[in-house]
Amino acid sequence: MIVVVSFDSEDGEILVVDSRLVATDLNIEHESFVRTIDSNKAIIESSFGVLYSDSDNKGRTGRPEKFFWLTEEQSTFLMTLSRNTPEVILCKANLVKAFFKARDLLKDKFSEKSYVPYWYQRAKIALSDLEKPLPEGYFCIYLRMMDLFFQLETRVNYIIPDISPKTGRRLIPDISIGKKFNDFLRSDEEIDAQARKEFLGSSLPIDLREEGKDFFEIVEYNHVYPPSSHRGKNIWPAKGYPIKYASIFDYYLQEYWIPDRSVQYLKERDPDGIQKIQKTLSQFPPEVIKSLQGTLLGKFIRALPPAKD
Repeated sequence: MIVVVSFDSEDGEILVVDSRLVATDLNIEHESFVRTIDSNKAIIESSFGVLYSDSDNKGRTGRPEKFFWLTEEQSTFLMTLSRNTPEVILCKANLVKAFFKARDLLKDKFSEKSYVPYWYQRAKIALSDLEKPLPEGYFCIYLRMMDLFFQLETRVNYIIPDISPKTGRRLIPDISIGKKFNDFLRSDEEIDAQARKEFLGSSLPIDLREEGKDFFEIVEYNHVYPPSSHRGKNIWPAKGYPIKYASIFDYYLQEYWIPDRSVQYLKERDPDGIQKIQKTLSQFPPEVIKSLQGTLLGKFIRALPPAKD
């Protein structure tokens, strides 16, 4: 179980997680995880802040065991170095939940009041609902989309506004992504069939409407929206998909939704925000941009229109 704790750093109090807990959640040896951290230390510290290491006397050889206190950005970056297997995706979800909880505790502790975007509220409710929680072994496509929003906030310092400054419309993700993902799984296109073969072992189309098919395993779990929701009470329940389909959904996000939908969506509704993102990215060292290749944020960066001079 991932537990986030408060840590007194050189820059004040920060939230961190023990690298041993992350390694356990990823189902890998901690020694191997430490080697990955050490080999990428320079780029981690230049991009996401100082790495804080520690040791205790609980190593398997009886000698002190080295471990790291990782921030959310550092631990998320380290997971981008691995392919999005079900274990990695579950670990990401566990990290999000743990840091959500820790931030809430800190906020209560210091009685801080700050702006919380609508999409952030909705993600929080989806993770914390007790009446209809997301069952173990399932993932939510909405929360996977939120991963991109979290990366935009933590790495690029861009928080998607609730209301579009240009159109006055609420800036939430395109809710049709579930339908479009289902269309992708039913598609007869050769490239889509190849993706199903790679991730699911069979190139055959999957019709989610037919009983007896794997995706009839979808569960309804959360149907609660924030009080400020514009959708009122007539809301379809959220869907939980079996975790074995997480990798192909992640592929769909990176290859279809991000380049075809997300950038265009923001470009139309918050063009100033797009320019802000481009300005921030222009200050990133080339090796940092390269390190993001293959991540959700990396795909988003590649889909951005050319920056204006």
